[in-house]
This record gives sequence, C-alpha cells and structure tokens, in this order.
Amino acid sequence: MDKNNGTNQSKKNKFISWKYFVFIILVIVGLVSFFYLKEDDFQTTRISYQEIESGFETKGLVIRDEKTYKAPISGKIKILINEGERAAYGEQIAFIENENEKYYIYSKEPGIISYAHDGLENLLEYGNITPQVLDNYDNYERNYKQFISGNKIEKGTIFYRLINNNNQYLLIKAAKDRAQMFNKNETVFIDRDDEKKFIKAKIKKIYKYNDSNYLLLDLNNYVKEWNNIRWVNIKLIKNIYEGLAVPNSAIFKTATGTKILLYTFDNEIKTKDIKVIETTKNWSIVENVEIGDKVITNPENVNYGRNEN
Repeated sequence: MDKNNGTNQSKKNKFISWKYFVFIILVIVGLVSFFYLKEDDFQTTRISYQEIESGFETKGLVIRDEKTYKAPISGKIKILINEGERAAYGEQIAFIENENEKYYIYSKEPGIISYAHDGLENLLEYGNITPQVLDNYDNYERNYKQFISGNKIEKGTIFYRLINNNNQYLLIKAAKDRAQMFNKNETVFIDRDDEKKFIKAKIKKIYKYNDSNYLLLDLNNYVKEWNNIRWVNIKLIKNIYEGLAVPNSAIFKTATGTKILLYTFDNEIKTKDIKVIETTKNWSIVENVEIGDKVITNPENVNYGRNEN
C-alpha cells in the first residue's frame, strides 16, 4: 500500500471518529437540556408537617382598668413602692416633701402601681366603649409623663395610677371580611411581635360603626408589659392547626374535585385528590397525602390532568 494513501485513510478515519464523537456529545447535551428545561418549567416542594395559623396582623389599642391620682401638695417625690409593683390597700407607696410639710401617700385600692400616665386614662375607660372612642380610634396620641424619686411635682398634677390587673381590653379596628371571621364570645389567641407566646382572649363584642368594624377583646390574663403603652402590634389568631401542609398555589379544582400534582420518584407527574382541612393566606392543611411527597407548586405551567370531565 502506498504510504501516502495509508496516511490519508488514517486521517479520514480519525475525522469520521471525531464527527461521531461530536454528534454523540450533541445528542447527549440535547437530551439533558430537553429534560432539564422540561423539569425547569415547574417548581416543586416537599409536603411537610406544619403548624399554621388563621388570622391577620394588626395593631390594637390597650384599654386598662385604671385610676389616676393627683399630688395633694407640691414638693419633691420619694417613691417607696417601685414602678410596676403591686401594692395592698392602705399600703404606703410614696411621700411628697417640701419646706413646710411631708405628705405620705397610701394606696387607695389594691393593684399595680405606676408613676407614668399618658393623658388617655379618662378617655379610654375600661367597660365603657362609647361612640366617641370608636370615632377617635385612629387619633389617640399619648402625652406621656413619668415620675421618679427626686422629681418635683406641682399640687394637682397627676402623680400615679392604680391598675386592676384582673381587667384588660384590646380594641382592634378590622376590615369587614376580617371582622366576619369572628363571633361574639369566641376564644382567640394573640401573638405579640411574632414571639409565639400566645395570649388567650375572648371576643367580648363586635361593633359595626360608621362603616367600620371593631373587635373588643377581653384578655384572660393581664399583660404587665403593656402597663405603660397604648398601641401594640399583634397577630390575631382565630385557630391554630397542625398537619400536612401544601402551598395554596399547588391546589387546583376540577369538575371531579380538589387536586394537586405530585412529581414522583420515577419522574412522573400524577394527579392526587385531596381534602382541604384548613386554609390560610399561603398554606393549607390537607388530607390524603404523605409526608415527603413532592408537590408541584405551579400546576398552571403543567398541561396535565386539567381536562377532566
């Protein structure tokens, strides 16, 4: 064989082999891209056991059972019972002293002592929610003042408060659809600043006033941290549910019932009938699923199981 012909044939064989190699690589890349892009058209998440809450975030107006007392004389203050402590009836809590006299002050009732006030005590009376209170709900602003030992005070100035820690309200303004979630005498829960330290309360009354809705909550236990504040950010919770949860975006309805799409371990898509037990803004507790099931969260992107009759 001619040496040149052998060399040319060898080069030709190498070129053909290279073409086959490139072709195979392109086929593999194409298949991988096809399946990758196909799966990338939808998103999935694992079904997990969760605790969900039905309710809404809002602010509430704190209304306490409290009375204010004025300084009987002018002078320098000496506090004997500290801010936030409880005093018994007739217990000496402080005295006021000037050049001419020294006046001892005794608790007129049992309760929590506070030497702070905000000027709203007589406007927001426990047990007396008037139309005026509802009218001014959004306009209550505090004029906060607090005394400590060594301060001087003028006669007739509000000096201290006595708080009955058995009675505390929270007044909440709510949109109509939110107010309709609740019923009078229903037990609810309050979560402060997402602390998961739930306060139990009862819906004492629901007011429909001037196209607005208000919920009056009677707290089961007094919240001492609210002694000297008037507005609080809370989450009002109607119910707390535990169970297997799926995103609401994964749920769709057909003529044959409520369903989700599952993405199985062998990369198949299957419809699954479910029963919704409870739903919130983003999640639902459902039955007829297993923990760890892979659910498609955007079924609208999947043309599967949608044309059922």
